[in-house]
Amino acid sequence: MNPKMLAWVALPIILSAGVIWMSAQEAQEGAKAPAATGVKVADLAQTLQAKEKQLAQKEQELRELEQRLYTLQATLDTQRNEVLAKEKLILEEIKKLEDLRTRKPIDPQLINTYAAMDPTPGAAALKELANRNLDVAVALLGGMNPKKAAKLMDALALLDAPLAGRVSEKVGLSKQPEGAPAAP
Repeated sequence: MNPKMLAWVALPIILSAGVIWMSAQEAQEGAKAPAATGVKVADLAQTLQAKEKQLAQKEQELRELEQRLYTLQATLDTQRNEVLAKEKLILEEIKKLEDLRTRKPIDPQLINTYAAMDPTPGAAALKELANRNLDVAVALLGGMNPKKAAKLMDALALLDAPLAGRVSEKVGLSKQPEGAPAAP
């Protein structure tokens, strides 16, 4: 064999032998402390498993809290809608009550006509008016001069006392609309 060729074949063998020898040296050094390294890896594995278990538990708790939040949000939305509906009803009722309390504006000429009538025929006309539309009769009396209204109510009480009571109650609970002129 040629010396060059022998060098080419021997060189890889020598290098392989060196690598094997170095590996054997490292194995001997590693054999002196394998227990310490093994314990550390086992401890780390246990710690990692414990942390993963804690993390999974926390994730489950977060999912449960999130579900509770969704439930509470739905409950709050329902209650808010109920409150808004009740508020709307209350505002409508307040408006109706205010409408009942406020006298409707009435033509001053009609007020003057009833004020000029004799109490007995005026009471008969007022009775008929109140039977048809109590609100107009209330506005009419509310717009009159108190002395003239009193004479008319006296005569109405003689004709129909319960009606006179209802009219008086409505006049007493109503108020003059703002900006309405006071009647003579």
